[in-house]
Amino acid sequence: MLKCKLLSVFCCLRLTCLLLLLLLLQDGSSQVSAEPGPCLISVSELVSGLDSVSLTVSTPGQNCSFSVAPPDAGGDVSECRRRRGEEEEEERRWSSEGGNGSRTEDFTCVLDHLQPGTAYQLQVRSQSGEESENVTAHTRPSAAVGLTVTSRTGSSLDLSWQPGTGRTQRFRLQLQDPSGLLMNETLGNTTTQRSLLGLTPGRLYSVTVVTEAGELQNNVTIEAQTAPAAVSNITADSNDTSLWLSWKQPEGDLDAFFITFSSNDTIVQETTLPRDATGAAAHQLTPGSAYQVAVMSVSNGLTNQSEITVRTAPAPASLLSSSPSSSGGVLLTWSPPAGRWENYTLFLFDGSQQLVSTALDRDTVNFSVNGTGLTPGKQYRAVLRVESGGLTAESSCHGSTAPAPVSDLHIRHSDETSLSAMWSHAPSGVRDSYFLALRHGNATVATREVEPNMRECTFNVLTPGRRYSVTVTTRSGNLNTSVSVEGRTAPMALRSINLSAAGAEKLQASWRKPPGDVEAYTLTLLQDSVAVQNHSLPPDSSSLVLTGLTPGALYRLQAATVSGELRSKAVSLEARTAPAAVSEVTVANGGKSDALHVSWHPAEGVVDSYLVRLLDGKQTVHMLTVSSSSPPECSFSSLVPGRLYSVVIVTRSSGLENAMAIQARTQPANVQNPTAVHTGRKDFLKVYWRPAVGDLDRYVVLIQYNHTVLQNRSVSAVHSECAFSSLTPGRLYTVTVETWSGGTVSSVSTFGRTLPAAVSNLSLGNSRTADLNITWSPAPGDMDHYEVTLLFNDTRVFPAAMLRSDAQHHLLTSLTPGRLYKIVVSTFSGSYQTAQYLEGRTVPSAVRNLRLVPQPGLSDSVGGLQVSWTRGDGDVDMYIVSLSAADGVAVETRRVLKHVSSLDFQDLTPGDTYTATIRSLSGNLTNRNTAAGRTAPAAVTALQADNGHTTHSLAVSWERPAGVYDGYSLQLLDDAGAVLINRSVAAESRSERLEGLTSGKWFRVKLVTLSGGIPSLYAAAAEGQTRPAAVRNLTVSSVNTTSLSFSWRPSDGHVDVYDLSLYSISESDHQQAAGELEGRQKVGTAVDSWTFSGLQAGSLYKLQVVSRSRDMSSDSSVLARTVPSPVSSLQVQSSGQTDRLSVSWERGPGSCSSFQVVLLDVSGATVRDQTLGTEHRSVTFFGLTPGRWYRCEVITHSGELTNSVAEFGRTSPEPPTHLSVNPGPTNDVIELTWLGPASGDYNDFSLQWTPEDNLSVTQTHPSRRLVGGLFPGRKYNFTLTTVSGGGATGGATVQSQPIQSSVRTSPSPLRSIHCFPESSSSLSCSWSAPLADFDSYQVECRRSDGGEMTSKLRLAAGVTAVTLNHLEAFRNYSVTIRVSSAGQTSPPTSQSAVTLIDRPPVPPPSVRVSEKSSKMTSSSILFRFNCSWFSDANGAIRFFAVIVAESDANEILQPEQRHPLPSYRDYSSNSSVRAYQTAYFPSRCPQDAEHAAAGQVMEVNLGAGGERLGGACDRYHDDDLYRSYGGFCDGPLKAKTSYRLSVRAFTKLFEDGREVSEPLFSDTYLSSPLRTHAEPLGGVVEGLSAGMFLIGMMVAVVSLLVYRQRLRKVGVQENPVVRMSMWKEVPASGMYMGVRSNRRITSPIKAGHFESHLIKLQADSNFLLSEEFEDLKDVGRNQTMDIARLPENRGKNRYNNILPYDSTRVKLSYLEDDPCSDYINASYIPGNNYRREYIATQGPLPGTKDDFWRMVWEHGVHNVVMVTQCVEKGRVKCDQYWPADKDPLYYGDLVIQMLSESVLPEWTIREFRISSESSCSYPRVLRHFHYTVWPDHGVPESTQSLIQFVRTVRDYVDRSPSTGATVVHCSAGVGRTGTFIALDRVLQQLDSKGTIDLYGCVFDQRLHRQHMVQTECQYAFLHQCVRDVLRARKHRSEQENPLYPIYENFNPEYCRDFIYTGH
Repeated sequence: MLKCKLLSVFCCLRLTCLLLLLLLLQDGSSQVSAEPGPCLISVSELVSGLDSVSLTVSTPGQNCSFSVAPPDAGGDVSECRRRRGEEEEEERRWSSEGGNGSRTEDFTCVLDHLQPGTAYQLQVRSQSGEESENVTAHTRPSAAVGLTVTSRTGSSLDLSWQPGTGRTQRFRLQLQDPSGLLMNETLGNTTTQRSLLGLTPGRLYSVTVVTEAGELQNNVTIEAQTAPAAVSNITADSNDTSLWLSWKQPEGDLDAFFITFSSNDTIVQETTLPRDATGAAAHQLTPGSAYQVAVMSVSNGLTNQSEITVRTAPAPASLLSSSPSSSGGVLLTWSPPAGRWENYTLFLFDGSQQLVSTALDRDTVNFSVNGTGLTPGKQYRAVLRVESGGLTAESSCHGSTAPAPVSDLHIRHSDETSLSAMWSHAPSGVRDSYFLALRHGNATVATREVEPNMRECTFNVLTPGRRYSVTVTTRSGNLNTSVSVEGRTAPMALRSINLSAAGAEKLQASWRKPPGDVEAYTLTLLQDSVAVQNHSLPPDSSSLVLTGLTPGALYRLQAATVSGELRSKAVSLEARTAPAAVSEVTVANGGKSDALHVSWHPAEGVVDSYLVRLLDGKQTVHMLTVSSSSPPECSFSSLVPGRLYSVVIVTRSSGLENAMAIQARTQPANVQNPTAVHTGRKDFLKVYWRPAVGDLDRYVVLIQYNHTVLQNRSVSAVHSECAFSSLTPGRLYTVTVETWSGGTVSSVSTFGRTLPAAVSNLSLGNSRTADLNITWSPAPGDMDHYEVTLLFNDTRVFPAAMLRSDAQHHLLTSLTPGRLYKIVVSTFSGSYQTAQYLEGRTVPSAVRNLRLVPQPGLSDSVGGLQVSWTRGDGDVDMYIVSLSAADGVAVETRRVLKHVSSLDFQDLTPGDTYTATIRSLSGNLTNRNTAAGRTAPAAVTALQADNGHTTHSLAVSWERPAGVYDGYSLQLLDDAGAVLINRSVAAESRSERLEGLTSGKWFRVKLVTLSGGIPSLYAAAAEGQTRPAAVRNLTVSSVNTTSLSFSWRPSDGHVDVYDLSLYSISESDHQQAAGELEGRQKVGTAVDSWTFSGLQAGSLYKLQVVSRSRDMSSDSSVLARTVPSPVSSLQVQSSGQTDRLSVSWERGPGSCSSFQVVLLDVSGATVRDQTLGTEHRSVTFFGLTPGRWYRCEVITHSGELTNSVAEFGRTSPEPPTHLSVNPGPTNDVIELTWLGPASGDYNDFSLQWTPEDNLSVTQTHPSRRLVGGLFPGRKYNFTLTTVSGGGATGGATVQSQPIQSSVRTSPSPLRSIHCFPESSSSLSCSWSAPLADFDSYQVECRRSDGGEMTSKLRLAAGVTAVTLNHLEAFRNYSVTIRVSSAGQTSPPTSQSAVTLIDRPPVPPPSVRVSEKSSKMTSSSILFRFNCSWFSDANGAIRFFAVIVAESDANEILQPEQRHPLPSYRDYSSNSSVRAYQTAYFPSRCPQDAEHAAAGQVMEVNLGAGGERLGGACDRYHDDDLYRSYGGFCDGPLKAKTSYRLSVRAFTKLFEDGREVSEPLFSDTYLSSPLRTHAEPLGGVVEGLSAGMFLIGMMVAVVSLLVYRQRLRKVGVQENPVVRMSMWKEVPASGMYMGVRSNRRITSPIKAGHFESHLIKLQADSNFLLSEEFEDLKDVGRNQTMDIARLPENRGKNRYNNILPYDSTRVKLSYLEDDPCSDYINASYIPGNNYRREYIATQGPLPGTKDDFWRMVWEHGVHNVVMVTQCVEKGRVKCDQYWPADKDPLYYGDLVIQMLSESVLPEWTIREFRISSESSCSYPRVLRHFHYTVWPDHGVPESTQSLIQFVRTVRDYVDRSPSTGATVVHCSAGVGRTGTFIALDRVLQQLDSKGTIDLYGCVFDQRLHRQHMVQTECQYAFLHQCVRDVLRARKHRSEQENPLYPIYENFNPEYCRDFIYTGH
């Protein structure tokens, strides 16, 4: 505005001057030009500072000058400066107007060193003194100094300050807080302090003191804060180590609270809390101490505090305990409490009755209460009170007096497995129970706890013959008193004792130690009831040899065990001595190779018969029986020739035998197919033959010629060949091979011929191009004729020529020139031949088509020639090329390969003539050809084309070339390659000028040298051009802030390109400096304009355009300026202020001279206008209306150009007040209300909240909102601001300072709870976390029937499951869970569940089967029991069973607590079984409480064979069905026998149709003995039974003889039972449901009977063995194999007919969602120890090796047995799936590394380390047993090898630290694999039980995998292995047995260390 006014003034002055000039002209002045006007003064732009004044003086005059000074003469005078920029502008304007108009000049006048705040009268004078003008100016006042706060309180501030220099009219005091201006008070100029009252405590204020003078202001501002308010209403709570404080929140602003806890002027704890805290806590304090607590309010460094004194409670005494004292009382001890205390008070209570009350000093730590008046074994409660400062703490404990011990403790009864102890009760005292411990040495064997009224206890299942100690402990609470007594069980009688003959005069007695302890054995030998010998042996003895006996006599042995003073029952058995052996045995072969004749002298004594065995080694070949009445001789035929046999003659007498053995040999057999070959040697024969059948000692080979033996050789029996040397070449010999066995010999002959000798001195005569001549000397030895053969590359050229034996030369014709041949001369003798050869070559042919062609030389000064040719016929090795000059002098000679057909010579004279000669070379033979040619002349050098600064000609010059030449050819070409000039130039010329060329154009010159008509190989070339013209009319076409556009007219002539260069020019020296290069661009000649962008705004530039043609150029230039850039980042902000706007910007890029800032309102009226220098970046406009919309424009000036940018801004509105939160109709809805601002503009209100959930907001009033959708349990902070802008008014919105309020919603309840029983005493509940914010759960568990709470607990928010323990069985409980969030809880959610059933409560001893309710017969007992005997509190009773114990004892006890008990069959067949159980029968007891109260009576008839108890035991039972139900039946009871009965009740027995492994049951106490009646007519029945028994035996014998061939199985055990007794672990529960088999009923064979059993199986050519194996054919075959037959799995099977069953296959883990990745061809096989002891699998395929190792890793395998070779008979049986060396290999994710390898003759043992890269498991060590001598589908050669291998593997497995399955595989995984597993199992069975069940073992395997033990040969081999093991045991102990393996050292600790450490 000011500038506009000044301009208008200037315009008026100029008009006035113009009028004056016109008037002067009208007056008729005669002057030629106007004179200058007067220096009139016009003052404007007055600017005031603190100590200076600046003003502007304008005058229309010329050459004026001014000064300013105060009116008084004493003041300083300041000269005024002319404004140079305006003067130049005016001059230009004057010039443009022709110099006829008026103009003004501006001057700036500055006067300094003035006094601030003072008004001055100034005078502006011209230097001529003619003009002056007075001006009034006022300097700005200085600001106040030293503004500070002298004191402050919570509601006031005291301020002080001092005036600044100069004068001040008044002060204005302004007070502001974050909400706006609070106070604006005017004060006198002498006021220097002020108090501000009624302020908010702790708030930060802005205090401004404004100094005013002459409508000018200055100010100073400080920030001051009131002191914070102190807290009030402090309350405290405490325990022994913690204090809790609470207080009322103080008014005003706070930053935090600082709490200090101190004791005795020592700070104990300091805590800082947030400003909204209303309480604090201190922990880990000293109990019983007083503390001073200070709560300090902190606000921006200022504090205020309140104090309180509180005390912690004393700590209770710790470790308070009670123990019995020696006086019968109790001794109380404790540890002093922590902290401070004063004294103790001790109380002793019996229930609620106080017995003792005494005060103790603070140093006491124990107190003894006398036992007088106390009851032994009774519990008392002691209370110890700690006192300190009026506060107390108590601790209590329970203690009991020691109970009284029992008396008269003694052993009432003992037998082999039980001890019964009895005692008397103590006369007085209290006891809870008796605890009995049975010990052997220091080991506790059994414990029992009995009722306090019991006086007897029996321990069963004890070790026979062992000394035990029985301790009876009286228990009362946790106190015990014990008394002990010793007793011994009776020793067990010998069970396994054998007596057998050990010779003719000896008996061998052997036995196995019986179970239990034995101190000695007593043995008595009797003959005819007379004791012959007595022996007492130590307990480690197991055998005794009785010597000095009569041969063949019958003896009886009585044996018993002794333990302590007790002796077992005696065991008797009989045996007979062996008979005598035969003598004078003779065996002869009679000259036959297949027969032996045996004779002997009869044995002395009684002989029944003789058994003659023919043995081949240890194997019986033939066996004959000879009666003692027959002649003592026999014969054997069909024997092996040459074999040494053993003949054993066994003397038999009453089942005993004695043997005599002798050896004899059969006649040896001849060898087969003897053959004699020369093996390629002329004096040598090798003889070989097929070995003779049978046995032999050696071979003798003879060689003969003309019936004369020339040589002989002796050959061992294991070899079948020999060799003879030094023979005549080509001769036919006779060869004889003799077989020797013992002293006999057999022979056979054949013929053999040696190889003929070769010719000698083989050579060639004269050779030509097509024939060869060969000669030689005759060969030595015998021969028939010669043959000559011609070969090339080992291929016959012509048919062989046959020559007589006396020929010595031969001619070969029609051959290929230059070829190397092989000539073979062969000597023939019979069908054999021997060849000799040599090589010969024909002469090569000469080359053809020889030519010489010019070529470039090695450099420009030399020439070259290429020599080329065509090769001749035939073969050639290489060529020799020679080159000579025209005068015949040789230049060069080279050798080249035969496939080369050209050659270059490059170092010749240019333009000269040469001759070439080529010789063909084959071997050392040659041939030649010759030709001539000329080289090309050299090119000229230094060729130049110069324009000579002209535009129309070029001067061409060059240097003379090397070599021979005779002229030149010159060409001129344009840029398109067109020839413009073509002329010949003489040889002596060196230059040439080309005229008439176009200016500015490019040309090319070529010059060719000529020599004899031949041009140079390439032409010399040069280039030239004329100079181009510059562009015309270069001008600026357009301009903006960042770019300049130029245009021009193209230059004349030819131009290649325009080069544009833009330079930045300085404003001060743009006429002189070239400037800095800003941009460069090359453009084509068609371009006549260009734009440069990316320039700096407001800058001056110079453009230079250069016209270029090749390397010549011309240029033109012009100046231009860019438009200044506008400012950027323009912001108009209120900064939260309601009366001001701050305008800020960033200077735009480039140059500028000033900024102009204009502020306008919405109507467009200018509110503010201010011009600033370029250094300014912001300006603030004050005194604006709150919430109003403004427009601000910032104009940038640069030279004569401007640019502008505008932005809108709004002042902040006033904030709302009185925000309140009211609850809504539901938990997720609230209502917010407030009051709007009192002044200013605003449009709306903004409501924000955190967390930023998606809430719904409904406006019910301009100052009221309804907020819905709140998240349950979440705390929300709401922020409200006033909004100005937007809506109908438009523009950006601005918000006021916020006000806040908080609210928390209640958490939502759980949607559901899932509770299920985990056991009979626990429930497990789980739930999903609610959709809410919460911090914990409150869980309550109550009984559903009475509502009694059983547990209450709080769980963390992350817990979603809980287990509630200590509940009662089979009870309904209600579980309630509430969700808690910061103290607010949700509605409850409940779920009911019933705990699992448990064992029924044990009925009391009085509830049992009684004699009154029972009815006995001779074989049955009928009794009744009531359903009410068993409570259903722990679950309904589902089944019953009856426990029957044969006993006449009366002690109160329960049956043995195991399940199941033996069956009736076990009881009837085994005398050691004294108790059994019946079958299970369902309960018919009512389930509802109404009917159950009275109970229901159930009647049981035991021994009657009823269906309820399992039916009669003598009927047929299906084998599988029988096993499924445990084999229980109800057989008749023994007559005149006492039985004790118990009823067993089950709450859980079957599940899903199958019996559970651990049923829930309870038993009644055994009844008193119930004795069955005697059998009626006992003698008659016994007589009839004996008669029937004899008749039955006769029928059985007859049936055995008649139907012998149809028997299925012969059982030789004394007491056969069904295989798989009830004690054997079932392989898998329910795994084979529905699998029925045709398994025959067989019996395990005792070890002593196995060999006779095997002889029966092998009789009639293994008839019974074959039938037995045939029975196994279809076992298990009806099971499914669907998984193995899937298309995805077929490729994983090695054989398509060997597949695993679905029910027993090994499953792998799934890989990458592949549903078939769990398959591998492997099956689980049960063992004797575990259900899955073995894994039988096939040999891995290439694609299943990774699966194999994955199976090993996942199933914890530590042992792998491999019983196959990888390749057998040329076929791959198994891929090698392990590393070949010790380098680790990857198999999938597993790393396998071989640690060691031990190679033995028949097997190899390897150790591997397995580790997984996909898991963090430790590495594992695996041992690999590889048996290498087992053929497929066959058996090993000897049983010893396999037995030793199986024993080795088993020994390692038993000693290995792992119990994982053992993997066994062959090729298919059935034949050899099944044989190995079966042998391992039966050997274990033999070691542990002394029985063998091969049939059952194979049967069991085939139920799990088909074809196990694949062939009958393998099945028979298993029997042979068992037989050999038993034979070895019979002769020596297992440790000395050759079959017992010698194991390598194995240390399980090493394996364990290796696994965990890797070392």
